[in-house]
Amino acid sequence: MFQQQQQQEENYLQPHNFHNCNATLNESMFFNPDTAQEICPGIWLGPYTSLLTTPQVTNLRYAPPPQSQSAGGGYNFISNNNIKIIVNCGSTLEFLDLIENSPHISISSDVLVLSLDPSFDASMSPQGNELIQRFTRDYSKILQNYMNSFYFNNPNANNLIHNLPSNHNLSIDSPILNGSNLKLQFFKLIRLISLFKLINYDLQCLFVSEDGNGSLSTGLTIAYLMDCYRYNFQNSFKLIHERRSTIRQLQLNFYDDLLIIENLKKFYWENIELKGKNPNLLMNGFKRSMGSGNESGSTSVDDENGGGGGDEIMVGGDRKRKLH
Repeated sequence: MFQQQQQQEENYLQPHNFHNCNATLNESMFFNPDTAQEICPGIWLGPYTSLLTTPQVTNLRYAPPPQSQSAGGGYNFISNNNIKIIVNCGSTLEFLDLIENSPHISISSDVLVLSLDPSFDASMSPQGNELIQRFTRDYSKILQNYMNSFYFNNPNANNLIHNLPSNHNLSIDSPILNGSNLKLQFFKLIRLISLFKLINYDLQCLFVSEDGNGSLSTGLTIAYLMDCYRYNFQNSFKLIHERRSTIRQLQLNFYDDLLIIENLKKFYWENIELKGKNPNLLMNGFKRSMGSGNESGSTSVDDENGGGGGDEIMVGGDRKRKLH
């Protein structure tokens, strides 16, 4: 039993099995911490400033004279990159104040906005009641429209995604995800995003925090890489750091970071177990080659301990997906 646990720990850390997915030369030379970076196909990580429609502005709440806005030329990162899901991983109240009151942020009504904030307690924030109520009212409707279209009214939905732990269902009642069960929140968000992206392959997601380097936004991105590409913790963090070099290392001696690390560890192993119960679900028929547009008939398999070549990484454990 001890040997099995030790082997699991080694697999979770897995420092020798990182597939070489370095950022391109252009990404390295022109890295801008005030914009979002695409970590893997369709998943972006960035700061609140990446939401701006006038990227030359540095003060999110200052409205410059109209003539100084002309240089922006109508630029909008969200619409230009087909961002349809935004997940805030910073302070909920600060984020709501920003998207409601900043003159430089405009989010289309077809974009789903969620806030992942485990410690959020509305009763402790009476000064933000109006913001919270407005956000909950507006985005609960958009959330339910997405859920109805992609999940509840989709007869094939259960054949497209794996189960959640302890037979939890995928329903999300509020656009603010709070509470102590961070592992379950990871599962729900990742399953939801995976389902949406399977049905609409061009859909893009943006994970944001105040400066784009927060531990929780990094943790959510790690959970996505764990699920979609079977990366372990170390390899996930290394890839994210290649794309966005300013992210902070998660520290075991910081309580919030420790909670994220421990819940990611549980997510990683429970996800492998859940997928192992139904290995033929969805992924056996998945032949799309990410980043190339061509189909791949390869059926070779790299296991958790094997070395993978180039930039090919595993999908669901039985096919490879290219990460550009």
